[in-house]
Amino acid sequence: MVKTSLHYIYWFLIFFNGIFQLLGFPSAIYKIGVPFILMVLIGIQMIESWSNLKTPFVNWIIGFTIVSFASTIINDLDLFSLLYFLIYTLLSYLYFLVIINEKSIFLIKKVVTFIKLLILIQIPAALLKFIMTGQSEHGITGTLTIQGGSVSTIFPLFIIVILFSIFLFNPKAKYLYLIGAFILFAIIGDKRAILLFFPLFFIIGSYMYVKFSSLELFTRLYNKLLVVALLGIVAFIFVAKTNRTLNPEHSQWGSVDLVHISNYIKSYTSGNPEDISQLRRKDGLLYFINHMRNENPQTAILGDGAGKLIQSQYNSRSGLMLDEYGVRYGGRMGFVWLLTQVGFLGVAIYLLFYCNLFAYVWKFYIHHPIYLAFLLLTFVFFLDTAIYSYVFLRFEFVKGLYFVILALIFLDQKFKSNFFTDLIIKAPYDL
Repeated sequence: MVKTSLHYIYWFLIFFNGIFQLLGFPSAIYKIGVPFILMVLIGIQMIESWSNLKTPFVNWIIGFTIVSFASTIINDLDLFSLLYFLIYTLLSYLYFLVIINEKSIFLIKKVVTFIKLLILIQIPAALLKFIMTGQSEHGITGTLTIQGGSVSTIFPLFIIVILFSIFLFNPKAKYLYLIGAFILFAIIGDKRAILLFFPLFFIIGSYMYVKFSSLELFTRLYNKLLVVALLGIVAFIFVAKTNRTLNPEHSQWGSVDLVHISNYIKSYTSGNPEDISQLRRKDGLLYFINHMRNENPQTAILGDGAGKLIQSQYNSRSGLMLDEYGVRYGGRMGFVWLLTQVGFLGVAIYLLFYCNLFAYVWKFYIHHPIYLAFLLLTFVFFLDTAIYSYVFLRFEFVKGLYFVILALIFLDQKFKSNFFTDLIIKAPYDL
């Protein structure tokens, strides 16, 4: 009972951090509470499973930790910043260890059920925001956060990829309704990237499904793929009409003009190259890669210090990309966030770690919606981290869910079953 309650509190703090921020509660409730509860869970798990504690993929984590520690020491940063940097980057893996070493199947089932309920709550929370403040990237996003408008793109994309994968295997209308609800969640957040991301992952997901369904007759796939194509078109049209910057009327219900959209994307992605503070994502990515390459070998390899971009009231630095490097918009990607702090070596280890996770699931792939979803979610991680934001890298309501799915797949492989991944589909409050 105590362990179950700790899991519930852990996920409640993660999913309701935005409410705490909105009410003005101290940030320590989340920043200290979440890692503290996880440390207690790990401690309990170590006591229960000491002689048989499973730690897969741990060499990658040790390697990244060593590089981070060396970077912090060499750059004379404080250990407090290093600690929070490691919490941001490795917390999800530690929770993964808790789940895969848990002996109670009943507890795991209850935790998955609770997480699904917290996900579903985001739909009415987003609608409530729309009623109160209208369509905007500012303000609270669901119950999740009031900091980071990109959450309105990456979180619903994450959930939609899972729902879409389930739909491909089990084409029921309820999954389409839920996909529509989370598209609406993104539209309420008023982000433009969803115009391209949603159709893109519908296409990638459909291709991978067909690839893995090589024994299935194309005629049996035809109806599913037709629905997918229509869904992608509808999502594209709806986003274009409701986002004021994507239609020529600048209206919340304007026309769909592909020329206008194309011109907007070109102007949006090409900032002023002479003013680095206004660099866009593409130019910012190239700028920071060249910037680190031109530094001394030590800095290029290990970065400017793990924890340099940690924002805390206890730091003398602001931790803001604009203050530290003079770049605002073009420095918001996770790749840049990692590169500046742990250099090319740290980035390589961290990204190869995710490649290793992808390879593991690919190697042991079972034609099951959650296996497909995990592969697609890894693509979401790389897309977000490389060219969009650091949402997947930073927030546990995305990265933490990714590692929960990995844990369920790992347990399936351990027990040679589909029981654990089926929990995502068949548990109460069924998605």
